[in-house]
Amino acid sequence: MSKVGVFHDVTGLFGGIGGLELGLGRAGHRATMFCECDAEAVSVLRSRFADVPVALDVRETDALLETISPTSDLLTAGFPCTDFSQAGTTKGFDGGRSSLIIDTLRLLERRRFENVLLENVPNWRQLHKGAYMRWVVEALEAMGYRWAYRTIDARAFGLPQRRLRLFLFATLTGDPREALFHGNEAPDDRAFALHEAAHGFYWTEGKTGIGWGESCVPTLKGGSALSIPSPPAILMGDGQVITPEIRDCERLQGFPAGWTDLPERNADVGGGPFKQRRRWLLAGNAVNVEVAHWLGERLSARVAVDLDAGTELNAGAAWPAAAWFDGSKRRSVPLGTWPVARTSRPLADFLRFPGAPLSLRATNGFYKRIMASSLRFKPGFVHAIGAHLSRMERNASDVAPRELLSDAA
Repeated sequence: MSKVGVFHDVTGLFGGIGGLELGLGRAGHRATMFCECDAEAVSVLRSRFADVPVALDVRETDALLETISPTSDLLTAGFPCTDFSQAGTTKGFDGGRSSLIIDTLRLLERRRFENVLLENVPNWRQLHKGAYMRWVVEALEAMGYRWAYRTIDARAFGLPQRRLRLFLFATLTGDPREALFHGNEAPDDRAFALHEAAHGFYWTEGKTGIGWGESCVPTLKGGSALSIPSPPAILMGDGQVITPEIRDCERLQGFPAGWTDLPERNADVGGGPFKQRRRWLLAGNAVNVEVAHWLGERLSARVAVDLDAGTELNAGAAWPAAAWFDGSKRRSVPLGTWPVARTSRPLADFLRFPGAPLSLRATNGFYKRIMASSLRFKPGFVHAIGAHLSRMERNASDVAPRELLSDAA
């Protein structure tokens, strides 16, 4: 934890399972309230942040205003990405989830926080020619905020997960660049032969892409709206194809293993058994804790950045990967996605819990898609998937006779 600096009291909208606030807390900041509507997520928050009140509806502005701590000076909002993400609906504000940022801004109009930290997918700045990013920053500017944003990759922080997210920091005082613009390291783009490292990919894809990762997994997803888990697959160096265990998924997001492992849901959100399958959704949708910790340290230190102002953005120009508003002009800044370059453990070494073999059905479907695809795959990959399919088919045929004998007995 930081020893000196400025520490903030945090109000966390769209709190999820508290990844952003957990990371900020490790840097010395303090969560004072959450707002979250998902029953399982609320249960996690009330278990892991036992002394912090949790409101249930971001649209109930009056109720929120009564609950927010008078000392809170930092509003966080990792608002839903469903309607912005390329893996989602891409409806933008016309969708029913991502439009909830409007309620965040409505709250800000009535209760100014000195600082605001927003998080979403990088597609936020590109969807519909940047209209939704423009709408949000214009609203912040009208309320007197200066802002800066940057796209950051969780892999820069030593975790073997390629996860790009856009963070926007707005403030009524000082220079917003101090929270985001420190550091600009070259990403680790090394490639490995299949036998040299584990490689992550999405078995649910195969026609237009597979989300490939060199000694890392691609971005963890929440899964389907029906709570069907959607973990990536991992081709291990020995040719085995597995899906990671949920506790390793939590660790890839920077949480302690078992962070979402609860026996029951909280009583005021339905009670009853905790739906274990939804742990994938909770972890996949979370803000990465290590990234949030780095942001918390920057927010505490607020050290001036050694950068020029950047290039003025013309009206209607595409939003770059990093930009800021100095109070009068918007400017583009040439910053990459790696503010640091921490040593990462190879994916195969990082995994702590035994993964499950990719099932026969999943492997068969994926194999058919990649065989029909025009994509170019890493040498040996298609063969490795075919070999795994053959092993799973043999295992299935070995099991069937024993099951028939057992039934006959």
